[in-house]
Amino acid sequence: MHSLTRQTTSLNLKAARLLADRVLEEAEHLGKDIALTLLDASGLAILRLKMDSAPEPSQEIALRKARTALAFSTPTHLWDERFDKVSPGAKTGLPLQEGLAFFGGGVPLKLGEIQVGALGISGASEAEDTQLAESAAEYLQELSKG
Repeated sequence: MHSLTRQTTSLNLKAARLLADRVLEEAEHLGKDIALTLLDASGLAILRLKMDSAPEPSQEIALRKARTALAFSTPTHLWDERFDKVSPGAKTGLPLQEGLAFFGGGVPLKLGEIQVGALGISGASEAEDTQLAESAAEYLQELSKG
């Protein structure tokens, strides 16, 4: 590798489909209709899905949650706690940034310490969105072990 370039490892479509199938199955089990977005390590959408009765705005919210989780390498449900530790300017200014969402349902997806993408889920309660996203992140770890 050249000193002026970098190489990245990223989630692929096969992994995204496996994760999406698991999330949809769990959402159906909960009786919830959700939307989800899976991003690769560079922030490009690999897969976006909306269950038939999920609220229309949930598609955009899922994308924003995934972008936020990817950009900050932090699950979005942790932002309440993080906002307690930042300056008043950051606390006011960050939520005003276009395309971000600072509430539960977004997770970075990692293999070991390497961030390979992110997942955003919206349409159920914040706690259920978070539960589904965290479950998918755990499932990715299971898949990576073979």
